Amino acid sequence: MRKLMFTVLGLLMVHSMQAQYFCTKQGTELHYVSYDEAGQSISNGTVTVTKAEENGNAAKATYYMKLVANKAKNNTSYTLYDWSYDGQNTVCKQDLMYGPYVEADLDPEKYDEKAHALFEEKLKFKGDNSFVIKDGAQGGESIPERSYSLISNMLKNEVTISGAAYMGKDSIGTTAGRFECIKISYLKRTKILVKSETERITEWYAKGVGLVKSESHDMKGKPNGKTLLVKIVRKD
Repeated sequence: MRKLMFTVLGLLMVHSMQAQYFCTKQGTELHYVSYDEAGQSISNGTVTVTKAEENGNAAKATYYMKLVANKAKNNTSYTLYDWSYDGQNTVCKQDLMYGPYVEADLDPEKYDEKAHALFEEKLKFKGDNSFVIKDGAQGGESIPERSYSLISNMLKNEVTISGAAYMGKDSIGTTAGRFECIKISYLKRTKILVKSETERITEWYAKGVGLVKSESHDMKGKPNGKTLLVKIVRKD
């Protein structure tokens, strides 16, 4: 009985430590593969967990992502994802300024809040590109709309996320393992000048990991592609 009690306590502690939908183990690598609508591999992404910290029920981490496209001349890009958890909500925000900063041949080691603010002004970023995963969210519960805009390649890009909702829990298996996930679906509308495109995106997130799977379809239901978590390399 005593052994059982310690086992249950251990499981509860693990669950508590992994209440957030991202990894807080410094140096952990998450490997992803993206596929086109025909199922052909088009890119490989490696996410490294950095700046991870936990304080009571709260946690923070930065995901540093290196993405290599299979068939492109300048095929490597970099981005950052800032994750946080306050004991009730997991928040993720892609740092849209980091990629342009690196592409400008500036020193990545010197990228800081000042550099971020400078590029926000330069690219005329406006709006909110973060998203929230609530603890205990129920299937069918809606997620607030959000939008943002910035200047990219001298063109104004406008992105609107709408019709978002939690779709309940789902068990997803990949070569990285099997994960119990929260499923989220939303419409993403991208407008560049007068041309716009809308797609339906469905994503699966696991506690202690982050994104496990993502699929996109056009408005007629035709697949546009998908991304899968294929391997996790944990650092001891």
